[in-house]
Amino acid sequence: MDADEIRRRFRPWREKHARPAWRPVARGDDRPGASHFGGSPRLAAGEAWPACKGCRRPLQFFLQLDLAACPPPFARRGGGLLQLFYCSRDDGDCETWAPFSGTHLVRVLAEPGQIVRQPKGLEPFAARAVEGWREFTDYPQPSEHEALGLRYDYDFGKNLVSARCDELGLALVDADIDLGVAEAIAAAEAGDKLGGWPAWVQGVEYPSCPKCKRTMQLLLQVDSEDNVPHMFGDVGCGHITRCPEHPDVLAFGWACG
Repeated sequence: MDADEIRRRFRPWREKHARPAWRPVARGDDRPGASHFGGSPRLAAGEAWPACKGCRRPLQFFLQLDLAACPPPFARRGGGLLQLFYCSRDDGDCETWAPFSGTHLVRVLAEPGQIVRQPKGLEPFAARAVEGWREFTDYPQPSEHEALGLRYDYDFGKNLVSARCDELGLALVDADIDLGVAEAIAAAEAGDKLGGWPAWVQGVEYPSCPKCKRTMQLLLQVDSEDNVPHMFGDVGCGHITRCPEHPDVLAFGWACG
């Protein structure tokens, strides 16, 4: 038995929980359009540059995406510019990993705004223009499998694992643990992506909307040193999430190993 055979056996479960996702197709560009990583953002008329609520220093601009130019599932949810600003200090004193901590600003800028240069002393990241999106199929991370009806029983003494999904009548009995059964069945893709499933580095960490307490949903994954030259902790991964009931409520958080 190998990983391909494991995936074949659990294909019905994989197909049930598959989600579309899109990778940004980006390139270096000194004069990017509305969608880009790094470079200079647009701010509302008369708006001051955002600052961290912890250290009060200017926030580093990470990205800006024109939602109307995103793939249809996202463009249909409304336009505006999705923006992420992040604490430029990021030395552990400011809780940059925690959603709603005030150490970053994630929002949708509704008005066109105007392009603004970084404040003095804040070096901008090189601009990478988003020219398009490449679609792929994404699957849940193993840390989400149990909540989706897939259970594992480990016998560490015998180095065996069994997997089953009672709802779909799927089972795998006494497989070698070294096969990495859970990861073979399904795992979320790393890297920057729109939609899909979060590639959790630790456990599942969906924030709750402060307005309605509903679980927020992944909008954009921002991975360490992909299109933004920044590492979250020790090769961590960040996620922008959005409330399905209140689209104005967005959050950003990250975790590392």
